[in-house]
Amino acid sequence: MSLLKIASMIVVLTLVGRLLGFFRSVYVSSLYGTGMEADAFNIAATIPLTLFLVIPGAVNAVLIPTMRGMMEKGERTTDLYQKMLTIILGIFVALSALGVVFSYQLAAMFGLTGEKLELTASMLQWMWPSAIFIGLTGLWSSICNAHQHFFTPTLGTVVNGALVIVSMYVLVPMYGPIGLAMATTIGYLAALLPILPTLRGFGYQQRFSFAWREDAALKGMGERVIPILIGAVVAQATTFLERGFAEGLGTGVVSALANANQIMQLPLAIFVGAFTLPLFPLLASHVKRGEMTEMKQILQKGLAYLLILLLPVTVGLTLYAEPIIRLAFERGAFDEHSVALTAWALPFYGVGLFFLASRDLLTRAFYALENTKTPVMIGAIGIGVYALANWLLIPLLGHGGIALANAVSAISQALLLFILLWRAVGSPVRANFLMTTGKTILGCAVMAGAILFVDPWLSVLPVWLYLPLGIMGAALLYLVVLILVREPLVSELLQKVRKRSTPVGGRS
Repeated sequence: MSLLKIASMIVVLTLVGRLLGFFRSVYVSSLYGTGMEADAFNIAATIPLTLFLVIPGAVNAVLIPTMRGMMEKGERTTDLYQKMLTIILGIFVALSALGVVFSYQLAAMFGLTGEKLELTASMLQWMWPSAIFIGLTGLWSSICNAHQHFFTPTLGTVVNGALVIVSMYVLVPMYGPIGLAMATTIGYLAALLPILPTLRGFGYQQRFSFAWREDAALKGMGERVIPILIGAVVAQATTFLERGFAEGLGTGVVSALANANQIMQLPLAIFVGAFTLPLFPLLASHVKRGEMTEMKQILQKGLAYLLILLLPVTVGLTLYAEPIIRLAFERGAFDEHSVALTAWALPFYGVGLFFLASRDLLTRAFYALENTKTPVMIGAIGIGVYALANWLLIPLLGHGGIALANAVSAISQALLLFILLWRAVGSPVRANFLMTTGKTILGCAVMAGAILFVDPWLSVLPVWLYLPLGIMGAALLYLVVLILVREPLVSELLQKVRKRSTPVGGRS
């Protein structure tokens, strides 16, 4: 299957999964607005969400290069899988038990007191078992990806989102806000279900193996996983810092930032997942074969697609921030004050969109090179930049400064990773990447000018009509500009669409 076909499949499934997650947020916001219950849920959900962002990526980064190398040599991978299954289950069962016991202390670390502290701690106790399911998801999805299979792991996000929504509708009327936490854990369990039949199809059986000591492959993975885990935790540390900074600005700010971030994560998850997931095994394979030119060509193509797709999204999030939030969330307890709080943060998050995506792709390039220390170092620098930016920006922009600090940190990390990768393997991109950048900026400038020009007339329409018309018109204009300036990636994409739509043998 070609890269574009894989990417298209991942885009569709990720879009459905993210939309379901978005509807979950809409449901929570309609019940609790940006009140205490919503803040407690968003703080408690930080831990399983961080595990979900850290663990699958870390397992993926160490397991795929090792398994691809074994497959290239024709070696069996089932024994390695059973050893990994034993280790991961043991670690995450213990982690889950400790989390349940110390939930109160963990909640207190966010600076919470009183009723909010009690509610957050209770939610955490219900959410901690999800750590076991997240660990298994990381292992199982990595096995599938190593076999160039991406469908069922991505389908798991759809099943997760669907079951969370159904569970919330059932459990919240019965158990109140605690039902949100119960539904979250059920969702992480549901994400596992589609992957299991695929593993069986590849010949993997769910057995334990304790023969770790003499396994050279496992030892090599163990040496690499620690810095990768540290780097992943460092990369997500800004989420915990954000909750702390936001809690200090009053009730509602945590939820406002979480809702704005939810909107920003939609395009980020869709396009990063579409290109990072299928590209990483290819990068690792080329590195294993010493094909560095091909490796850099794939990396450049991924960066170029991310630029073309995400830069106009940044423009849209900036110019349409308030109507986006109004259409998405304004109902029930989510009132005008909640709209204003959330809309203020959204454009600042959008500034970092492309750089967050680039950071993740460049990090994978280092992992493909089996260099796990550099991303850790850059991640640590990113935390320092984030903390400093908050100190400077919060007095000027309030909670908007927290969102902008996130973007500033992402920009600094992406640029440093790019420079260090250049020093390691030579220029990761060629001159034509600069041409793509210029054409993309031109397209975004024309699009932004058109949005500002027609907005006085278009904005008199109801928001449910105004926003879709504005977005569709802007996207079409952007595409036309890229076609007129003959951007090769757009031309390539259109040619593939024409080929698929042309009847075989010219017959209809």
